[in-house]
Amino acid sequence: MKKLRQFGMFLLISFLSTYLPQTIGLYVTIILGLGIDSYSIILTMELVLILFLLVWWLQRKKMLFVFEKKSWNWSTIFYLLACYVVNQVLGRFWERYAHLIDYKNIHDYLYTMVLSNGRPTFLSTILSFILVVIIGPILEETLDRGYFMNTFFPQSKYYLDVIFSALIFGFSHLILSHRDPISLLYFSFFGFFFALVYRYTSNLRLTILCHCLFNFFNHAKPIWIFVYNFIYYRFFR
Repeated sequence: MKKLRQFGMFLLISFLSTYLPQTIGLYVTIILGLGIDSYSIILTMELVLILFLLVWWLQRKKMLFVFEKKSWNWSTIFYLLACYVVNQVLGRFWERYAHLIDYKNIHDYLYTMVLSNGRPTFLSTILSFILVVIIGPILEETLDRGYFMNTFFPQSKYYLDVIFSALIFGFSHLILSHRDPISLLYFSFFGFFFALVYRYTSNLRLTILCHCLFNFFNHAKPIWIFVYNFIYYRFFR
C-alpha cells in the first residue's frame, strides 16, 4: 500500500511538473499582456522553482545520495559516444516517420496570443536553449531515474526499473503535444537508453550529462541558425 501511494505521488508530480509550468506561464503572460520573452522568463523561473522543490522533497525522503559524485573512468567516454550513436539512430527514425507525428500542442492557441504581444528575440531563444538542454534534463533525470529507479523495482532481475522508467518518460512527453505512437516510441526508446546508463553506472550526473548532450544535438542547429541570422542582419546588413 505504501508503494502504491508513492507511485501515485510520483505520477502526480510527473504530470504537474510537465503540465502546470507552461499552462500557468502562458495564462500569466496573457493576463499581463506580455510577449514571448516574458513568457520564457516566467517559465524558466517556474522550472527552477520546481527543481528546488524536487531536491527538497528528495532531502525529506533521505534520497540525496542520488547526487553523489562518482569517480571518473574511461567508460564515461563510451557512454557519451553511445549517446551520440543513439541520437543519430533515433533521429533517422524520427525523420523517416515525421509525416505521422502530431506536432500540435494543446496550448497552441495560447501561444498564438502570446506571440501577438511580442515575437521571439535573442533572449527567448537563449532561455529556450537553457531550458531544453540544461534545466529540463536535470529535472527529468532526477525524477525519472534518480527517484523512480531507486524507489520502484530497484535493480530488478527483469529490468522492470528500466522498462517502466522508460515508458513513464515516454508518456510524460505526450501530455502537452506529440500525442501519437511514433512520438511515444521515440521518447520511450531514448528514455530506455538513459535508464540503462543509470542502471549500469548508478551515476545520475553522467545520466544527466547524456540527456543534456542528446538535447544539445537536437537543438544546436536551429540555435546556431538563429544566432547567425541575428548577427548578420543586426551588424552586417
